[in-house]
Amino acid sequence: MLVLNPRQVEFGASTWTNVTSVSVGRSARHVLTEWSDSGPYTVLVDVPEQLVTVRVVQEMLADDMDEVRPSETGTLTFVTGQNSSDAGTRLVTVECVAKSVSYETSVSRGSRRFIELIAVSSDGVADPVDVSAA
Repeated sequence: MLVLNPRQVEFGASTWTNVTSVSVGRSARHVLTEWSDSGPYTVLVDVPEQLVTVRVVQEMLADDMDEVRPSETGTLTFVTGQNSSDAGTRLVTVECVAKSVSYETSVSRGSRRFIELIAVSSDGVADPVDVSAA
């Protein structure tokens, strides 16, 4: 999932402005593969464990003295839509733990902050990313 220019992103009690993108990545943490005696190709693939990560990219227009720290937990929420109207907007909610915060500064792109988070499921079965009508 890739969301470009969300209006506002909240993490716990913090509100992040000037966010250029939020991306949700999913990767297999454990992959089971099985082959039959009939040929060289897999006949069963299962992914019993998944890791869901969230990356927030923010343009920094001033000094940043109130940054998120690794191990901080909170609910990440933002609203996304196809245009600036409220029609068809969706609310995305993810329980997260902060993994890392890094910065990049360049003359052509300015300063940006990259926040990496790991999504946490409420019970280990439910998808940690909830998308609903706003």
